[in-house]
Amino acid sequence: MDTLSLKWFLLLPLSVVAGLSIFLVGSRELSVTAAERIIFRYGFFERSLPIADLEQFAATGQASPELSRYLRLLSPGQRQQLRLALQERLRLSPVAVAQLLYSPLGQELMAQAGRILETQSRQENALALRSALILAATDPKGLTALSVMRHYPSPSIRFDLKEGLAILKNFQHTIRETETILEVVRQQALEHHTASVPVSVQSLLQAGPWRWLEMPWAAVDQSPQRLQLTGHSRLVEADFYLPIVPAGQRVPVVIISHGLGANRHSYRYLCRHLASHGFAVIALEHRGSSTRRLLSFSMGYGSPMAAAQEFLDRPLDVTFVLNRLGAFPEQLYPWSGQLNLERVAVIGQSFGGYTALALAGAPLDVQQLRRHCTKSFLDSLNVSLLLQCQARALPATVYSLQDPRVQAVIAVNPITSAVFSPESLSQLKIPVMFVAASNDTIAPAVEEQIYPFTWLKTRDRYLVLIDDATHFSTIGEANQSEPVLPVPKELVGATPPRSRTYLRGLSLAFLRLHLLGDEQARQWLTLAAAMALSSPTCGLSLTQSLTPELLRKVPQAVK
Repeated sequence: MDTLSLKWFLLLPLSVVAGLSIFLVGSRELSVTAAERIIFRYGFFERSLPIADLEQFAATGQASPELSRYLRLLSPGQRQQLRLALQERLRLSPVAVAQLLYSPLGQELMAQAGRILETQSRQENALALRSALILAATDPKGLTALSVMRHYPSPSIRFDLKEGLAILKNFQHTIRETETILEVVRQQALEHHTASVPVSVQSLLQAGPWRWLEMPWAAVDQSPQRLQLTGHSRLVEADFYLPIVPAGQRVPVVIISHGLGANRHSYRYLCRHLASHGFAVIALEHRGSSTRRLLSFSMGYGSPMAAAQEFLDRPLDVTFVLNRLGAFPEQLYPWSGQLNLERVAVIGQSFGGYTALALAGAPLDVQQLRRHCTKSFLDSLNVSLLLQCQARALPATVYSLQDPRVQAVIAVNPITSAVFSPESLSQLKIPVMFVAASNDTIAPAVEEQIYPFTWLKTRDRYLVLIDDATHFSTIGEANQSEPVLPVPKELVGATPPRSRTYLRGLSLAFLRLHLLGDEQARQWLTLAAAMALSSPTCGLSLTQSLTPELLRKVPQAVK
């Protein structure tokens, strides 16, 4: 096992809690005791280790005789990685952690953790682990693996070593497969590389010639379609970024759909960039999965059905806005009649990526979803399944949420593998761009973007891979006055400015070609253009030719 795999395996539980702190809703429990020992169980055999020995090793590097017996199994590099992992701190709000662990997502996470952890009395540990995580998050210095152990409300923690080793073996295989497939994507892009650099590729990053105005918008959707599918009305809010163009000039429309726990301000930098190039941009706020919703105790996902209905509500938000603007164009005076509502593109990130693909014509098949969600997320190490599988609470049918006005979509870190089948994505007929991040631990690139990309049959399809980027790298910075969910810097990664630059440039090229019909922009949707935009420290790949047959060879190669 390489040291990188060891570090990420040891940090996985903390990364899950941090990454999913955007899913949260709840309160607090108190522990009355604390764990002193961790017991490793393998079948009928048990060995224990004082937690104080791990604390001493983390602080000084010195190992007790008991701990030394375990450390002999590791190489010097692995021992150093273990020590660093024990020292790793995630600064999280205890309220946010509590909200996560009381939500349906958090409850499922705790139940699955019970596969490998037990209390001293061999009881199911969901309540104990939840209490330990919440209390460990109250430490102003940050939550660590050791602080979680110390707050565990039992004299000892039992760790099922056999189950843990099986998960570790699966994790190692996943890491190797991921690294191999990412390299396949890079090499596939290079095979179709042309040496010539497109003209004026850097102009994609420059502000356009148009001035624009930003204005808020809100309306209540009580349409029969909404009421029939969900049984409720819904307030839909948005910010409009409208270019000041000559009277009578028709302006194409771009919808921005944020991810879970984000809001209509999350991609303000992209909205302004596109508006300056003559696009009317509508940044939606999906109130059932926004920052404000998830920061509100009283409004969070109180039931599995509430979480599941968001998979219907989000695409309906977009359709409602387009219908409303078509029926009441005077609401946008003096832009009345200037928005071309028949030429619409959707750009969505994470949950918003699902939203974009559903609007593009990929049906949500709940029966297929239920079959996919029979396995634990620990078997796949795909955190996004905790969200996707919430949709299984919907009535078992196929939901078509397509809006024919949507002519092109960009899905950034989309969640796809459970909510869409290969048959669903193969139905898309419009241009599609997938944007994947190599270090995405929430919606892993291979399972959520790369394999699903091969299911697409549409002629104009693009797969973009940003190296060293994470699930959060393209999200913009929030103003101090705006509500924000804290994401640890370890999960944000080191490349947000560069990743946002890439998204600005590639989005503009894609929209100019597929929404405006500007054939000159085709030269910018090539690997040569991507390489001209990229930096040595944050690579950028783009391909259109990845096939299922090519990827099917990879799992056998890494066994």
